Amino acid sequence: MTPLTEARSLTSQIGTQPKLISIELSNSQGKRYGEGDREALIVHAAWTTDIEPLAIGKGTAESPQVKTESGDLIWFGEKPAKGKHQSIATSTCDKSEKARHLIMPLLLPSDNGDVRLVISHHSVHDPVIEARLKTQLLGRHHFIRNDREVDVNVVDIQLVHEGLGAFWLASELNQLKRGDALVVEIGYRTTESWIVDEYGNPERGTPIQMGVFELASSIANDPIVRNALILDLHSAEKVTDTQIAIALKNNHLAKIDPHQWQKIKAKHLAQWQEKVIGTVFSQCEGYLSQVEQILFSGGGSMLLKDQLRALDFWVDDNAHTASVRGSYFHHLTHV
Repeated sequence: MTPLTEARSLTSQIGTQPKLISIELSNSQGKRYGEGDREALIVHAAWTTDIEPLAIGKGTAESPQVKTESGDLIWFGEKPAKGKHQSIATSTCDKSEKARHLIMPLLLPSDNGDVRLVISHHSVHDPVIEARLKTQLLGRHHFIRNDREVDVNVVDIQLVHEGLGAFWLASELNQLKRGDALVVEIGYRTTESWIVDEYGNPERGTPIQMGVFELASSIANDPIVRNALILDLHSAEKVTDTQIAIALKNNHLAKIDPHQWQKIKAKHLAQWQEKVIGTVFSQCEGYLSQVEQILFSGGGSMLLKDQLRALDFWVDDNAHTASVRGSYFHHLTHV
């Protein structure tokens, strides 16, 4: 029985339980996976309230337009990110401070009613973060998403370490070796590395302020990229990290020849990989001898999938959603 088939079977067994949804409130791409979802929903963590009249009503599943109870119209996702927008990645606040805002594009009309949330964060043991997330997310969420009503009541929240879901996913897929493991989640702003026991209990580890943002910023400042994207070289305008993050996801950057883009990306990716992986292993050097397996997940791991697999590390085919899916399956079986 596949994990998805098993999950559906379990869902039918626990029909009296409120619906379970696993959510990552990311600095780059918000993600969700829940009952009835064929694949994880990914919404770029950018938004705008400055919507051109022609664009009103043009929301999509991945770039939804949300109308709040107060009447504000907010456009989330990759489409607004291509223009003037706001993003939590370039702000000074923690994403937990904007949790109620960031979760809106990740809740669907099919969720209406009572739900339980699994929420990942890199600082789940911080009492301020924990209290803030629960205050922001528990209770009713009522708004219009692409002309359809969303009326969700969050009755319970389980907080989990960011990236730990990849361990649970590997376990569900029977790809986990017995013994301690090093779990590394390379996100947009932070990279988390946790030493966990064979049951998935974190024993040590800490997030570091290093992620895909550094790679995107490096590429954004590349002279070739600047010359191609900014018409007036004397302008104070900058190529944004969001533009590059989208290009990394889509493997294409407007106004750059595809072959030239691959060369630029490969150069910066190699430098960034050496820095990130070197920092993680240096930080965990004293504990590496005790681990049986090293697992990578997150958007950064998706970019480095081939390189990491060549080193015999475990990386899911869809590493960028491994943690959110694994968290769902794990908590579905532990009701």
